[in-house]
Amino acid sequence: MNSADPAAPMSRQVGTLTLTVWPDSPLGEHQRHAYLIEDTATGQTIDGRDLFTGARAMRDLAAYLTAAGDARQYAIDNPGSRPEHEGLFPGWVAEAARQNADALALLGIEDPPQPKPDTPRQPRPAPDSSWFDRPAGGCVSGTRGRSL
Repeated sequence: MNSADPAAPMSRQVGTLTLTVWPDSPLGEHQRHAYLIEDTATGQTIDGRDLFTGARAMRDLAAYLTAAGDARQYAIDNPGSRPEHEGLFPGWVAEAARQNADALALLGIEDPPQPKPDTPRQPRPAPDSSWFDRPAGGCVSGTRGRSL
């Protein structure tokens, strides 16, 4: 389901979760993405169209799921508390995210996509030389100021 077409859905298996994102509608500089979260262990699914992001929709979805899983873990560790990200997703999604925290963390640090081969790369400009590399008494020495 992953292709080079930017409008094609992209799916990743994250532990027992299958995450799928696809562009829904453009909104200025950002893109609204739709998503589908499936828990293969329970068969439950949820979808949404409220992921407003740039080119990293999958990574952003993983970050939101991680926050929901962390909130669920905090609620377990601190009964009676109201974690900040408690309502991001329904309870079953937060629990699945908590149980798949390691896989979500790995998804969040995936290498960003590499530029297409036909995209010309701009050469990096050479850094300015350090004032240590300049000769003493030269025309720039008067702009250095006094040292202690």
